[in-house]
Amino acid sequence: MEMDKRQVEIIPAILVKSRAEFEAKVALVAPFVSRVQIDIMDGKFVPNKTLQPGDFPAITSGLEAEYHLMVENPLDYVRMIGKKGAIYELHVESVKDVGAAIEEVKKLGGRVALAISPDTPVSSVEPYLPQIEHVLVMTVYPGFSGQKYLPAMEEKMRALSAKGAVVEVDGGIDIGTAKSAARAGATLLGVASGIFAKPDMKKAIEEMKKDAEG
Repeated sequence: MEMDKRQVEIIPAILVKSRAEFEAKVALVAPFVSRVQIDIMDGKFVPNKTLQPGDFPAITSGLEAEYHLMVENPLDYVRMIGKKGAIYELHVESVKDVGAAIEEVKKLGGRVALAISPDTPVSSVEPYLPQIEHVLVMTVYPGFSGQKYLPAMEEKMRALSAKGAVVEVDGGIDIGTAKSAARAGATLLGVASGIFAKPDMKKAIEEMKKDAEG
């Protein structure tokens, strides 16, 4: 059964390997969105490696940041980033004690979301739903941009949404999959190539939002 259609937010996902590329991508989308997702990979938890926390320039004033930590020892990265009020998306697969990790991020002044890879069940995050901002359901295997959306993950979106969780999705989101994910209960859509591979960022974001809410 499909969920009711609802208002969604498009969140550009910034996956880069240099300061210049980071600044350029943020500048391209900053006028059209309120939040960006910054993908951080360590080459260990996932095979790819991105720009590391110490190399990030300041983010445009007024933009909310969420840091998708596809890394081993994510709490080390939360400390390195040190941005109070930011959302830190922790993969449950990389955290030994999820409850303790949530508390630690909050003590450091951050907000917490939990992320689950395609092979991880919803049950791994259910006990923590009252303590977190949202659940990030990966709709591809984490590590690389441009992968094909996995529609089987929509069952997770429905299950989490039915429990009152805010659901974000990330991976293979574009026209068509945006609508499908939104109907399954996702209200936050993380988008990389679906925006940055298009010639007109503003148009790409508007069309994706329209598709998701249509």
